[in-house]
Amino acid sequence: MRRNRLIVLGLLILSLVAISFYGGPVSYGFFFFMLATPIISAIYAAVIYFRFRIYQKIDAKVLVAEEPVTFYFTLQNENLFAFAGIRTDFYSDYSSISGLDPDIEYELFPHKGIEKETRLVCKYKGEYEVGIKHVIVRDFLKILTFKFKNDETITVNVIPRLVILDKISVLENLAVTSKDSHTNPSEPDVLVRDYIPGDDIRSINWKLTAATGKPMVRNRIGENTPAISIIMDSFRISSNPDEFLPSENKELETTIALAYYYIERGIHVYVYSYEFGPRCYALETPDDFEAFYNKLSYFSFDNTNTAEKLFGYTSSVSEIGKSSAVIFVMQKIDDAYIIQLNELKKCSASTATCLITKSEITNSPNVLIIGYDDDLKEVLA
Repeated sequence: MRRNRLIVLGLLILSLVAISFYGGPVSYGFFFFMLATPIISAIYAAVIYFRFRIYQKIDAKVLVAEEPVTFYFTLQNENLFAFAGIRTDFYSDYSSISGLDPDIEYELFPHKGIEKETRLVCKYKGEYEVGIKHVIVRDFLKILTFKFKNDETITVNVIPRLVILDKISVLENLAVTSKDSHTNPSEPDVLVRDYIPGDDIRSINWKLTAATGKPMVRNRIGENTPAISIIMDSFRISSNPDEFLPSENKELETTIALAYYYIERGIHVYVYSYEFGPRCYALETPDDFEAFYNKLSYFSFDNTNTAEKLFGYTSSVSEIGKSSAVIFVMQKIDDAYIIQLNELKKCSASTATCLITKSEITNSPNVLIIGYDDDLKEVLA
């Protein structure tokens, strides 16, 4: 295309030289022909833009993050002349299209169309546009290229996926585990906490003690129905979707995965958050999970859902301190979090924190870093 442009430019300059030194009808005719060529190309591209049609369809009503769905699109020529070159540019920030070459150029004959069936994957929970973003049109002579925004886009509402965990590690940065009370009803559920003088020495977890450098004991609660409290941050960290969509998606994915893991093992789960007001989701049987998952699928983060409001609410819930363990799912660590953590330590509650962040470094103990693109099965196992 660059070569063609240089040729046209060279011929235009040559025609100018011809009319300047020679004149005559031939020179002027050649000059006006070369001058009209880019104008005709621009008119041709404009006709293509206004006359051809784009049809898009997704083969699903509800999209789940990271799960592929069938995506159809059609480019249709409804004119009496052919379209020389058309390319499509897809939304790629929050979704991806598989099996298509973005550089492929289509030629549409009169009253013909191109139909494609491929797979669409949405990366994050949220509401955003997918499919064809721009249409790139060129003329027959390959001189000019025009890029038009597609006005017939598709807006999708994506919900977080459910990650089924086979196990959760007992490392210091998580500090919580349990045995399957369905398959081993006689075995006590195990929660790991700091050693307190007077604890039975037989309950010391020597492997974890060696790893952490301080005594850690198993808190046996098999005689009673154990309960886990999950405190989920709901503050929107930015007004930029590039920042808040990945963070919020991973936070919800982590909360849902933890809740499912424990409730399937007979452990009661209570999830506390703040969505324009205090929220508590109680899961006491596996049958409660579906309703919980549906509510979190459409959970709203907001910059008014501050940590002060969240921990002001959770500090007033006495049941949290009585839980076998408390797991924080946070996007940042601040003073309000530290105050809440210290209150729970006074109750001898075992605590752990899943920090959803792009950073890989933290100086806080018992904090598990989870990146936006991390696989939970690898991070938590």
